[in-house]
Amino acid sequence: MTKDKQSVVPQQLSPPCNDQSVSLTPNTLAQLLAPFAGKQAFYRRLIAIFETNLRQQLSTIESLIAQQDITALLKLVHTLKGTSGTAGLPTLHHTLRAWEQFLTQCMQTEAGVELTHYAELGTHISDVAERELKAIHALLATSTLDTAIDPATQGTDGITAAQITAELATLKQALLDGNLNAVECCQALQAKLAKDSPFAADIIALCHSVDELDFDSALSQLAVLSVKLK
Repeated sequence: MTKDKQSVVPQQLSPPCNDQSVSLTPNTLAQLLAPFAGKQAFYRRLIAIFETNLRQQLSTIESLIAQQDITALLKLVHTLKGTSGTAGLPTLHHTLRAWEQFLTQCMQTEAGVELTHYAELGTHISDVAERELKAIHALLATSTLDTAIDPATQGTDGITAAQITAELATLKQALLDGNLNAVECCQALQAKLAKDSPFAADIIALCHSVDELDFDSALSQLAVLSVKLK
């Protein structure tokens, strides 16, 4: 009986196919940025971080397949599905959802799971991600956005500690709300800050955390800076 169950699993559970024709990626830059309130500078940072993490995750997937650790593999696929959706990659999100369902079914079979059932997972994800990211970068390339700080907005005399405190209060609220305006708040603050300000190094570090979308670290750095300003 056990042997018979094992023999029918490959026919009952077919891994998601790598359909080259499937694409849910937006066709215009406006559509791509719509879920992000049109904030292209923020989205570019988000995609850069996603791509960096994806390379490590694909390597981890290969290791988990070699170890046949389907529990950890399913958890990683679930995590990657979430981040791909957050980063605005609907085709990859759809693909990962299909793989998550497939791996869940594999775990529920009494016959157990064999490596051959999901050996193509890493390659499939990599192919879909590469195609979608290429399409996204092509859309971003159509933009005329200049991310450099406009020299006309840079203060020559800097701003006072009281003014910094007021702007940091606005930044703090944006961070607490998870608001994308936090990035713009930091850019505006850096543009106004005099290079010789005693708080310049702290604010640069703070803005770096915001740029990396590490809002928890940014809130901690902001708390330290607020003490220094008193």
